[in-house]
Amino acid sequence: MAIRITHATPVYAPAWQFGGPVLSISRLCKGLQEANQEVKVLTTNAGLDEFPLEQLNKPTQYDGVEVNYFQVDNPEGAIYSSKLIKHLPHLLANTDILHLSTIWQPLGIPIQKIAHQLKIPVLQSLRGALGPYSRRKKWWKKIPYYWLRERPWLQKAAGLHVTTQQERQEIEQLGLKAPCYLLPNPIELGELQLDTKSGHEWRHQHHISLDIPVFLICGRQHHKKGLDLIPNVLQRLGQLQWHLVIVGNDDDGSGEKLIKKLNQQGLGHRITRLPSQPASTLGALYNAADLLLLPSRHENFGNVVVEAMACGCGVLISDQTGVGGDLLHDAPSGFGAVLAREPQLWAEWLRGWLQHHQRAGSQSAGWAAGHFGSHAVAKQALRIYQEILEGPGL
Repeated sequence: MAIRITHATPVYAPAWQFGGPVLSISRLCKGLQEANQEVKVLTTNAGLDEFPLEQLNKPTQYDGVEVNYFQVDNPEGAIYSSKLIKHLPHLLANTDILHLSTIWQPLGIPIQKIAHQLKIPVLQSLRGALGPYSRRKKWWKKIPYYWLRERPWLQKAAGLHVTTQQERQEIEQLGLKAPCYLLPNPIELGELQLDTKSGHEWRHQHHISLDIPVFLICGRQHHKKGLDLIPNVLQRLGQLQWHLVIVGNDDDGSGEKLIKKLNQQGLGHRITRLPSQPASTLGALYNAADLLLLPSRHENFGNVVVEAMACGCGVLISDQTGVGGDLLHDAPSGFGAVLAREPQLWAEWLRGWLQHHQRAGSQSAGWAAGHFGSHAVAKQALRIYQEILEGPGL
């Protein structure tokens, strides 16, 4: 019998500008729908300025999944929808389990209150929101809000969804009594797979020779991503041949600072910079690149890591990236490296890699698909839902 699953999140596809969680949640919902489960999404039209007004506040379809987009109260302020809350008792009436992604979001508390009244178990996705980096940002606001608002409801949750062992270890320090369930972020194998031809075509369109090793920085540009490490690394490789592709939107000026520094070092001619790209075009981009660079100060999971690997692209990431533990545990040799955020370490490793210049290839692609494909992750999610529903008192 199908499980009736409701996902609630302030933002949903195609609001890609809000980052990895939008991709991850939409891919999971699609995977669950394809596994013949009853999936419903409750969200707002935040970030979707051109969303048709006639499709608001009622069920519609996105990528085969029923999605209810509700009018956001204030497009310029915190994401909240009075209409969503008003209709919530009706929308949750036939729900077996609620999968929620709302930490630090004002929508989260009223949704949990109503779910609790209806005796619907809640699995709360943390997605790095309670990690040390996030807690330190605006801590004077977050600490009282956490203790007075978030924590009491987290204690009542049927489960806490973490995406990596790193996140589980971080959460254990908070002393929450709700059990943790490990469920990685999924990738869409229909769009992300090894395809040499598409990579060659992408390079041709952007006038990058097939002989030049290509480094890739992909995703939103923010202080958290640690991009300030990159100029200190690349200036040590100036005598070697390489090209850097930077893709994504600049959230806080980190991208501009990176470009300015590289230009000052005389490396500007080696850079191709592009805005955030639609999910449908990422496969060709990853296939065109040889090595993804992710020097994050803290990364709850690291979607771009497994996306790149699924396309045969190697990865060089910081040891503060959640999925790094999985790579070190059983990823095939040749995937790349997981290093501390030290410029000398990165430069030495890259110098050695450039001497051989070989893509990670099919072994890494197969490993990523087997561990993080949307169908595989959907099956894991179903096991978690079933365990919660069969738990004590339910």
